[in-house]
Amino acid sequence: MKELAELDDAARRMLDLAPLAGFGYRDADGRPRSTVVGGGPGFAVVESPTRFAFACDADASGPVSFVFLLPGVGETLRVNGSVAERSNGRIVIAVSQAYVHCARAILRSRLWKPSVTSDPPPATGTPARADITEGPLSGTEIAGFLAESPFAVVSSWDRDGGSDTSPRGDLPGFVQAIDGHTLVIPDRRGNKRADTFHNLLTDDGFAAALLIPGRTDVLHISGTALVTDDPDLLAGMALGSAVPAAALVVTVERAEVTPSRAVAAADLWDDAVRADAATRSELMALTTKQLGAAKPALRRPARVLAVFSRLLRRFMDASYRRALRKEGYGDDLPKH
Repeated sequence: MKELAELDDAARRMLDLAPLAGFGYRDADGRPRSTVVGGGPGFAVVESPTRFAFACDADASGPVSFVFLLPGVGETLRVNGSVAERSNGRIVIAVSQAYVHCARAILRSRLWKPSVTSDPPPATGTPARADITEGPLSGTEIAGFLAESPFAVVSSWDRDGGSDTSPRGDLPGFVQAIDGHTLVIPDRRGNKRADTFHNLLTDDGFAAALLIPGRTDVLHISGTALVTDDPDLLAGMALGSAVPAAALVVTVERAEVTPSRAVAAADLWDDAVRADAATRSELMALTTKQLGAAKPALRRPARVLAVFSRLLRRFMDASYRRALRKEGYGDDLPKH
Protein backbone atom coordinates (compact mmCIF):
# COMPACT_ATOMS: atom_id res chain seq x y z
CA MET A 1 0.00 0.00 0.00
CA LYS A 2 0.98 3.65 -0.48
CA GLU A 3 2.68 5.51 2.33
CA LEU A 4 0.61 8.28 3.85
CA ALA A 5 1.78 11.19 5.98
CA GLU A 6 -1.22 10.96 8.31
CA LEU A 7 -3.78 8.53 9.70
CA ASP A 8 -6.58 8.04 7.17
CA ASP A 9 -9.88 6.20 7.75
CA ALA A 10 -8.26 2.77 7.27
CA ALA A 11 -5.44 3.51 9.70
CA ARG A 12 -7.82 4.94 12.30
CA ARG A 13 -10.08 1.92 12.09
CA MET A 14 -7.12 -0.43 12.50
CA LEU A 15 -6.01 1.54 15.56
CA ASP A 16 -9.53 1.23 16.97
CA LEU A 17 -9.34 -2.55 16.63
CA ALA A 18 -5.69 -3.36 17.38
CA PRO A 19 -5.04 -4.64 20.93
CA LEU A 20 -1.25 -4.85 20.53
CA ALA A 21 1.67 -3.31 18.64
CA GLY A 22 5.35 -3.89 18.21
CA PHE A 23 7.15 -0.74 19.36
CA GLY A 24 10.68 0.30 18.41
CA TYR A 25 12.50 3.11 20.20
CA ARG A 26 15.82 4.17 21.68
CA ASP A 27 16.00 4.45 25.45
CA ALA A 28 17.45 7.33 27.48
CA ASP A 29 20.97 5.96 26.90
CA GLY A 30 20.44 5.70 23.14
CA ARG A 31 20.22 1.90 23.12
CA PRO A 32 17.90 0.24 20.58
CA ARG A 33 14.78 -1.35 22.02
CA SER A 34 11.92 -3.37 20.56
CA THR A 35 8.96 -4.47 22.65
CA VAL A 36 5.18 -4.91 22.53
CA VAL A 37 2.67 -2.42 23.91
CA GLY A 38 -1.09 -2.32 24.29
CA GLY A 39 -3.49 -4.52 26.18
CA GLY A 40 -6.84 -4.12 24.44
CA PRO A 41 -8.57 -2.77 21.32
CA GLY A 42 -8.20 0.97 20.99
CA PHE A 43 -5.25 1.25 23.36
CA ALA A 44 -3.77 3.76 20.90
CA VAL A 45 -6.05 6.81 21.02
CA VAL A 46 -6.12 9.01 17.92
CA GLU A 47 -5.99 12.70 18.82
CA SER A 48 -5.72 14.07 15.28
CA PRO A 49 -4.75 12.79 11.82
CA THR A 50 -1.09 13.23 12.81
CA ARG A 51 -1.11 12.37 16.52
CA PHE A 52 -2.05 9.45 18.75
CA ALA A 53 -1.34 8.56 22.38
CA PHE A 54 -1.01 5.41 24.45
CA ALA A 55 -0.11 4.32 27.96
CA CYS A 56 3.53 3.27 28.28
CA ASP A 57 6.33 3.62 30.84
CA ALA A 58 9.18 3.27 28.30
CA ASP A 59 11.82 6.02 28.42
CA ALA A 60 11.42 6.61 24.70
CA SER A 61 12.41 9.79 22.90
CA GLY A 62 13.11 10.84 19.35
CA PRO A 63 12.14 8.64 16.40
CA VAL A 64 9.88 5.66 17.08
CA SER A 65 8.00 3.09 15.03
CA PHE A 66 5.12 0.63 15.38
CA VAL A 67 3.52 -2.38 13.76
CA PHE A 68 -0.09 -2.82 14.92
CA LEU A 69 -1.48 -6.36 15.11
CA LEU A 70 -5.13 -7.37 14.73
CA PRO A 71 -6.06 -10.93 15.83
CA GLY A 72 -7.44 -12.89 12.90
CA VAL A 73 -6.17 -10.38 10.32
CA GLY A 74 -3.08 -10.95 8.19
CA GLU A 75 -2.34 -7.37 7.23
CA THR A 76 -0.69 -5.09 9.77
CA LEU A 77 -0.50 -1.32 10.15
CA ARG A 78 2.96 0.19 10.27
CA VAL A 79 3.37 3.70 11.66
CA ASN A 80 6.57 5.75 11.95
CA GLY A 81 6.97 9.00 13.80
CA SER A 82 8.53 10.65 16.82
CA VAL A 83 7.77 11.22 20.49
CA ALA A 84 5.93 14.54 20.84
CA GLU A 85 5.19 14.30 24.57
CA ARG A 86 5.94 11.88 27.41
CA SER A 87 4.63 12.23 30.95
CA ASN A 88 2.87 10.26 33.68
CA GLY A 89 3.08 6.95 31.85
CA ARG A 90 1.61 8.34 28.64
CA ILE A 91 3.36 8.89 25.31
CA VAL A 92 2.07 11.09 22.48
CA ILE A 93 3.31 10.29 18.97
CA ALA A 94 3.67 12.68 16.04
CA VAL A 95 3.00 10.59 12.92
CA SER A 96 5.20 10.92 9.84
CA GLN A 97 4.29 7.73 7.91
CA ALA A 98 1.46 5.20 7.98
CA TYR A 99 0.80 2.28 5.67
CA VAL A 100 -0.63 -1.23 5.54
CA HIS A 101 1.82 -4.14 5.40
CA CYS A 102 1.00 -7.33 3.49
CA ALA A 103 -0.15 -10.51 5.25
CA ARG A 104 2.74 -12.83 4.41
CA ALA A 105 4.57 -12.54 7.76
CA ILE A 106 1.42 -13.33 9.73
CA LEU A 107 0.42 -16.21 7.47
CA ARG A 108 3.88 -17.79 7.46
CA SER A 109 4.03 -17.70 11.24
CA ARG A 110 0.46 -18.94 11.77
CA LEU A 111 0.44 -16.31 14.52
CA TRP A 112 -3.30 -16.52 15.16
CA LYS A 113 -3.30 -20.32 15.26
CA PRO A 114 -1.57 -21.45 18.48
CA SER A 115 -2.69 -25.09 18.12
CA VAL A 116 -1.30 -26.55 14.89
CA THR A 117 -3.00 -29.80 13.92
CA SER A 118 -0.40 -30.92 11.42
CA ASP A 119 3.37 -30.54 11.39
CA PRO A 120 4.66 -27.63 9.27
CA PRO A 121 7.14 -28.43 6.51
CA PRO A 122 10.64 -28.56 7.99
CA ALA A 123 13.28 -25.97 7.25
CA THR A 124 16.66 -27.38 6.30
CA GLY A 125 18.56 -25.07 8.63
CA THR A 126 19.98 -25.81 12.06
CA PRO A 127 17.43 -25.26 14.87
CA ALA A 128 18.10 -23.08 17.90
CA ARG A 129 20.99 -24.61 19.83
CA ALA A 130 20.69 -25.72 23.42
CA ASP A 131 24.45 -26.32 23.82
CA ILE A 132 25.44 -22.64 24.00
CA THR A 133 26.94 -21.99 27.43
CA GLU A 134 28.38 -18.47 27.14
CA GLY A 135 27.07 -15.10 26.04
CA PRO A 136 23.61 -13.47 26.15
CA LEU A 137 22.09 -16.33 24.12
CA SER A 138 23.21 -19.03 26.56
CA GLY A 139 20.79 -21.09 28.62
CA THR A 140 17.90 -23.39 27.90
CA GLU A 141 15.26 -20.66 28.29
CA ILE A 142 16.60 -18.60 25.38
CA ALA A 143 17.26 -21.69 23.25
CA GLY A 144 13.79 -23.05 23.89
CA PHE A 145 12.13 -19.75 23.04
CA LEU A 146 14.06 -19.42 19.79
CA ALA A 147 13.15 -22.98 18.82
CA GLU A 148 9.43 -22.34 19.27
CA SER A 149 9.01 -18.77 18.06
CA PRO A 150 7.64 -18.23 14.53
CA PHE A 151 7.17 -14.46 14.76
CA ALA A 152 9.13 -11.31 15.58
CA VAL A 153 8.95 -7.57 15.23
CA VAL A 154 12.30 -6.05 14.30
CA SER A 155 13.30 -2.42 14.77
CA SER A 156 15.99 -0.36 13.06
CA TRP A 157 16.96 3.27 12.54
CA ASP A 158 18.60 5.40 9.85
CA ARG A 159 21.22 8.15 10.02
CA ASP A 160 18.58 10.82 9.36
CA GLY A 161 16.75 9.97 12.58
CA GLY A 162 14.02 7.78 11.14
CA SER A 163 12.80 4.56 12.76
CA ASP A 164 11.13 1.45 11.38
CA THR A 165 9.52 -1.60 12.98
CA SER A 166 8.39 -4.43 10.73
CA PRO A 167 6.97 -7.95 11.17
CA ARG A 168 8.93 -11.15 10.47
CA GLY A 169 7.11 -14.47 10.32
CA ASP A 170 8.30 -17.94 9.38
CA LEU A 171 8.41 -21.50 10.67
CA PRO A 172 9.23 -21.97 14.38
CA GLY A 173 12.98 -21.68 14.95
CA PHE A 174 13.57 -19.37 11.97
CA VAL A 175 15.68 -17.06 14.17
CA GLN A 176 18.77 -19.21 14.65
CA ALA A 177 21.62 -18.91 17.16
CA ILE A 178 25.08 -19.44 15.64
CA ASP A 179 26.88 -18.95 18.95
CA GLY A 180 26.31 -17.21 22.27
CA HIS A 181 26.43 -13.75 20.69
CA THR A 182 25.11 -14.21 17.15
CA LEU A 183 21.71 -14.74 15.54
CA VAL A 184 20.77 -15.09 11.88
CA ILE A 185 17.34 -14.21 10.46
CA PRO A 186 16.42 -15.15 6.88
CA ASP A 187 14.78 -12.53 4.70
CA ARG A 188 11.74 -14.04 2.99
CA ARG A 189 9.67 -12.30 0.36
CA GLY A 190 7.34 -9.60 1.61
CA ASN A 191 5.69 -6.46 0.30
CA LYS A 192 8.79 -5.43 -1.65
CA ARG A 193 10.08 -3.06 1.02
CA ALA A 194 13.62 -3.19 2.38
CA ASP A 195 13.41 -0.67 5.20
CA THR A 196 15.49 -2.71 7.66
CA PHE A 197 18.24 -3.36 5.13
CA HIS A 198 18.27 0.29 4.06
CA ASN A 199 18.55 1.48 7.65
CA LEU A 200 21.35 -0.91 8.57
CA LEU A 201 23.54 0.53 5.82
CA THR A 202 23.83 3.75 7.81
CA ASP A 203 23.00 2.73 11.42
CA ASP A 204 23.70 -0.79 12.69
CA GLY A 205 21.49 -0.47 15.79
CA PHE A 206 18.98 -3.31 15.93
CA ALA A 207 16.36 -4.72 18.28
CA ALA A 208 13.68 -7.41 18.09
CA ALA A 209 10.84 -8.84 20.15
CA LEU A 210 9.83 -12.47 19.57
CA LEU A 211 6.45 -14.07 20.30
CA ILE A 212 5.18 -17.64 20.58
CA PRO A 213 1.47 -18.15 19.74
CA GLY A 214 -0.49 -18.94 22.88
CA ARG A 215 2.15 -17.64 25.30
CA THR A 216 2.32 -14.30 27.09
CA ASP A 217 6.08 -13.93 27.54
CA VAL A 218 8.34 -12.13 25.06
CA LEU A 219 11.98 -12.57 24.09
CA HIS A 220 13.69 -9.18 23.77
CA ILE A 221 16.86 -8.90 21.71
CA SER A 222 19.10 -5.87 21.17
CA GLY A 223 22.49 -5.22 19.64
CA THR A 224 23.77 -4.50 16.16
CA ALA A 225 23.11 -6.12 12.79
CA LEU A 226 24.35 -6.35 9.23
CA VAL A 227 23.06 -7.80 5.98
CA THR A 228 24.70 -10.84 4.40
CA ASP A 229 24.35 -12.76 1.15
CA ASP A 230 26.83 -15.47 2.12
CA PRO A 231 25.71 -18.51 0.08
CA ASP A 232 26.72 -21.12 2.65
CA LEU A 233 24.82 -19.37 5.41
CA LEU A 234 21.75 -18.80 3.24
CA ALA A 235 21.71 -22.44 2.09
CA GLY A 236 21.25 -23.47 5.72
CA MET A 237 18.01 -21.46 5.87
CA ALA A 238 16.43 -22.83 2.69
CA LEU A 239 12.88 -24.13 2.54
CA GLY A 240 13.24 -27.00 0.12
CA SER A 241 14.76 -25.40 -2.98
CA ALA A 242 13.78 -21.85 -1.95
CA VAL A 243 16.93 -20.16 -0.64
CA PRO A 244 16.55 -16.66 0.86
CA ALA A 245 18.32 -13.94 -1.08
CA ALA A 246 19.74 -12.36 2.07
CA ALA A 247 19.76 -12.59 5.84
CA LEU A 248 20.38 -10.48 8.91
CA VAL A 249 23.35 -11.33 11.11
CA VAL A 250 22.71 -9.94 14.59
CA THR A 251 25.42 -9.41 17.20
CA VAL A 252 23.44 -9.71 20.41
CA GLU A 253 24.31 -7.54 23.40
CA ARG A 254 21.17 -8.27 25.40
CA ALA A 255 18.64 -11.13 25.35
CA GLU A 256 15.92 -11.60 27.94
CA VAL A 257 12.61 -13.46 28.22
CA THR A 258 10.10 -11.49 30.26
CA PRO A 259 6.36 -11.77 30.97
CA SER A 260 4.33 -9.21 29.02
CA ARG A 261 1.35 -7.56 30.67
CA ALA A 262 0.36 -6.16 27.27
CA VAL A 263 0.23 -9.60 25.61
CA ALA A 264 -1.61 -11.13 28.57
CA ALA A 265 -4.22 -8.36 28.66
CA ALA A 266 -4.73 -8.40 24.88
CA ASP A 267 -6.06 -12.01 24.86
CA LEU A 268 -4.60 -12.39 21.38
CA TRP A 269 -5.55 -16.04 21.00
CA ASP A 270 -9.09 -15.82 22.36
CA ASP A 271 -11.56 -16.47 19.55
CA ALA A 272 -13.85 -13.83 21.05
CA VAL A 273 -11.45 -11.01 20.14
CA ARG A 274 -10.60 -12.29 16.66
CA ALA A 275 -11.85 -10.14 13.79
CA ASP A 276 -14.91 -11.64 12.14
CA ALA A 277 -15.61 -11.82 8.40
CA ALA A 278 -17.55 -8.54 8.41
CA THR A 279 -14.68 -6.68 10.08
CA ARG A 280 -12.12 -8.14 7.69
CA SER A 281 -14.27 -7.08 4.73
CA GLU A 282 -14.65 -3.60 6.22
CA LEU A 283 -10.88 -3.26 6.56
CA MET A 284 -10.39 -4.48 2.99
CA ALA A 285 -12.84 -1.85 1.73
CA LEU A 286 -11.09 0.90 3.68
CA THR A 287 -7.59 -0.06 2.53
CA THR A 288 -8.82 -0.25 -1.07
CA LYS A 289 -10.16 3.29 -0.75
CA GLN A 290 -6.77 4.25 0.69
CA LEU A 291 -5.11 3.05 -2.49
CA GLY A 292 -7.47 5.18 -4.56
CA ALA A 293 -6.81 8.24 -2.44
CA ALA A 294 -3.06 7.81 -2.77
CA LYS A 295 -3.11 7.17 -6.53
CA PRO A 296 -5.69 9.32 -8.38
CA ALA A 297 -5.48 7.14 -11.50
CA LEU A 298 -6.78 4.23 -9.43
CA ARG A 299 -9.55 6.18 -7.67
CA ARG A 300 -12.43 4.89 -9.80
CA PRO A 301 -11.40 1.19 -9.86
CA ALA A 302 -10.65 1.41 -6.13
CA ARG A 303 -14.21 2.58 -5.45
CA VAL A 304 -15.56 -0.35 -7.46
CA LEU A 305 -13.33 -2.86 -5.67
CA ALA A 306 -14.33 -1.46 -2.28
CA VAL A 307 -17.95 -2.37 -3.01
CA PHE A 308 -16.90 -5.99 -3.59
CA SER A 309 -14.63 -6.18 -0.56
CA ARG A 310 -15.66 -9.74 0.41
CA LEU A 311 -14.81 -11.02 -3.05
CA LEU A 312 -11.54 -9.10 -3.04
CA ARG A 313 -10.70 -10.58 0.40
CA ARG A 314 -11.13 -14.11 -1.01
CA PHE A 315 -8.99 -13.24 -4.02
CA MET A 316 -6.21 -11.83 -1.82
CA ASP A 317 -6.30 -14.87 0.46
CA ALA A 318 -5.94 -17.22 -2.50
CA SER A 319 -3.12 -15.10 -3.93
CA TYR A 320 -1.18 -15.14 -0.64
CA ARG A 321 -1.58 -18.89 -0.28
CA ARG A 322 -0.37 -19.58 -3.84
CA ALA A 323 2.67 -17.36 -3.33
CA LEU A 324 3.60 -19.00 -0.02
CA ARG A 325 3.23 -22.52 -1.41
CA LYS A 326 5.75 -21.53 -4.10
CA GLU A 327 8.14 -20.45 -1.35
CA GLY A 328 8.04 -23.92 0.21
CA TYR A 329 5.29 -23.56 2.82
CA GLY A 330 2.61 -26.19 3.29
CA ASP A 331 -1.03 -26.39 2.29
CA ASP A 332 -2.32 -25.90 5.85
CA LEU A 333 -1.73 -22.15 5.92
CA PRO A 334 -4.54 -20.45 7.85
CA LYS A 335 -7.11 -18.22 6.21
CA HIS A 336 -7.49 -14.70 7.56
